[in-house]
Amino acid sequence: MSRLPVSLDPFQPRALDQQWQDDLGRRDLPRLAAAVPVEAPLEVHVRIGLVRGLLGEIRLQGVITGELGQECQRCLQPMSWTFSLAPDVVVAAPEGLPEGLGDGQDVLELEEDGLLRPAEFVEEEILLALPLSPRHRDCGAHLQREFEPGTGGGQGENPFAVLKKLRR
Repeated sequence: MSRLPVSLDPFQPRALDQQWQDDLGRRDLPRLAAAVPVEAPLEVHVRIGLVRGLLGEIRLQGVITGELGQECQRCLQPMSWTFSLAPDVVVAAPEGLPEGLGDGQDVLELEEDGLLRPAEFVEEEILLALPLSPRHRDCGAHLQREFEPGTGGGQGENPFAVLKKLRR
């Protein structure tokens, strides 16, 4: 197993059945680094490879694991997001996709130069998997709900009870 190449032509016969493994950081993943606070961790471990599928298609498969820092959207404190992704995508050939390929299959379209850039692919997969609203698993347990009856979290009466009184 060798290190992740900067770019490669996935349709070259020597690229098939190759496995690459590497650890990536802020320098290798600039768009992801911009989404993670500077003092927070950003560690990514990649193991991917190119294989030929049952229909003759070229597939990029592997495992992407790591940890990166986020800000909890509930308590606004730092948190760590640990992830494990298992991408399995068909690399789009210049002549098109083979017939019989399922509609739900993920397809990777290459740039105009026809080269695959593995680090950019890994970065895109992680960005797509980022939680929209990250929060701690137990963050809500210690926060009081302001307007729930019986919690004592609100100031004065429940606003809906006040509105009900005004209606009379």
